[in-house]
Amino acid sequence: MLVILASCQNESTEEQAAEEQQAVLRFDDKGNVISDGEEDKELIFTATSEDMANPNLDMIGAANADNSAAVAQVYDVIDADRAPFGHIQPVSNFWWSETPEGDDYFDPTTYFGSPDGENLVFTEYTDGTAHLVGTSVSGTCVLTIDVWFKDKRSWDEWQAIGGGHKKEGTAGNASNSEDMHFYIVDHTRSTVVAEGGDCVQEGTFGLTQRPDPNDPNTPNYGSHVGPGGANYDSNIGEVGLSSWGWLIDPVSCDPLWLTDFNFRIVPRPDECDDCIGKVNKLTFKWDWHNDHRVRIYQRYENTRHATKIFDSVVGEDEHFTIHGANSNGTFGKWVYIFVGNCYYTKFKTNCHLNIGPGYRRGVIEVVSGTSTHGGELCEYEPPHHWCWWW
Repeated sequence: MLVILASCQNESTEEQAAEEQQAVLRFDDKGNVISDGEEDKELIFTATSEDMANPNLDMIGAANADNSAAVAQVYDVIDADRAPFGHIQPVSNFWWSETPEGDDYFDPTTYFGSPDGENLVFTEYTDGTAHLVGTSVSGTCVLTIDVWFKDKRSWDEWQAIGGGHKKEGTAGNASNSEDMHFYIVDHTRSTVVAEGGDCVQEGTFGLTQRPDPNDPNTPNYGSHVGPGGANYDSNIGEVGLSSWGWLIDPVSCDPLWLTDFNFRIVPRPDECDDCIGKVNKLTFKWDWHNDHRVRIYQRYENTRHATKIFDSVVGEDEHFTIHGANSNGTFGKWVYIFVGNCYYTKFKTNCHLNIGPGYRRGVIEVVSGTSTHGGELCEYEPPHHWCWWW
């Protein structure tokens, strides 16, 4: 006699299974929304609960805009080949002159690059800032670069404040000013750390824009990004960056050495991760055919007191974004959704549930989001059933 025993189990807990319910938005005979039945009885509403806790909330409906400092694009840095001087100067992304006059421009030991792979990352943000971070190497000298750029402008906007476009090198001379956008190095946030025996000098230095954009007696070239932006490179039309600066004393801000950045950039493929840490941003879609007022609350600094983080009327297929109002930018364990004057449902936001795009509660669906340690959330995968056979 053959006996087959099977044990099937849901990989989710009962708590998570309850959170997967796909309730529809329903109303009772008085017009009140019917909730999911999981209202938090410990949540306390006070006189200040209706004060909007986070001023950066933004409806993103048809325009799909978000006024917070979200990432616009992440780029990997590719070393420039230094055309037309590639037969003298090495493939590189950074130049550090060893003389105050910069007369060692053709000394190959003054150039830094990433011979073992591209180790610099350039990120542009929606608030007009950008960030360059990573390492660059020359011999035994390793630079840890953490440079911020600010005040992004188009060519027309740049010209209006007296800015110019420094066109030089193979790609730079073939580029068009109208295709560029321009930044200024933010010296208040920028550092370059030099370590190793081949460094001109070891230590931590600041970095500032050269020529000085505030000096009316010098040109204002800023830092340009766009097609052909890596001036000294043979790849005409490929997107790159060129910038000129001074390494400065971090205390006195006195200029010490001339520097240049010159490199190409390529967009990094979109990446995502599981929910790690806590959720700090969510974008929802309203999947219902009628417009309704939606209010969203979280617990203030993880206490029992409710604080409002969203309040607006939303319509069919409209998107809306919420940001964590805790001091660390998170929501805590839950966000609570009210439709009209009534509680509707809640979303778990402490990453005990691997929330992500496609996860929904009733007629509200997650479109995108981020967590504190995982970055962009990956697509939600429902729990699966599995069996043991023996």
